[in-house]
Amino acid sequence: MEIEAKFAVPNAATFQRLQAVKHVAGFSLSAHQVQQVRDTYLDTDERKILANGYACRCRETELETLITLKGLGRAEGAIHRRKELEISLSSYEPPQDWPASPVRDLVMKVTGGAPLVPLFDLRQTRVFRRLRHGELLVAQLSLDNVRIIASQRKKSHFELEVELAPQGTSGDMREIVAYLQDEW
Repeated sequence: MEIEAKFAVPNAATFQRLQAVKHVAGFSLSAHQVQQVRDTYLDTDERKILANGYACRCRETELETLITLKGLGRAEGAIHRRKELEISLSSYEPPQDWPASPVRDLVMKVTGGAPLVPLFDLRQTRVFRRLRHGELLVAQLSLDNVRIIASQRKKSHFELEVELAPQGTSGDMREIVAYLQDEW
């Protein structure tokens, strides 16, 4: 189960100010790391994955290729809760060539083996930091400069995402969200 909060960042100045913050809601932030990310959203021509309540993302970074199947779960304000299955690959391959896994099984089941085609790309410069309460990892904060590419159309925006870590609690997430909404 993925639990994350998502926010639109209105402009580059706010995006830069957020990068300089040292604490969020009393949680300390680690030094930032920067990562180049390319996300390609995939489905069949008939959108069988979407019709079954999922989105399929292929995320490529300098380190790995990660296939993620996300449920189109529910949102309560900024907080999203959804089923998430992942598999790491050395490079992209069609689903029938993925190692045996719940991701492969579910994709093959809902698509009937039909080929996956790219729907659109997101290219992101991601600045991520860890939120801690003492030594306890509570969440990861990501600031993304996103460029959406769909056919010949391109659009850019900034966003902030906070993903709850396994040790984090719903109370931690509520505190973080309230702080971000009140202060930013």
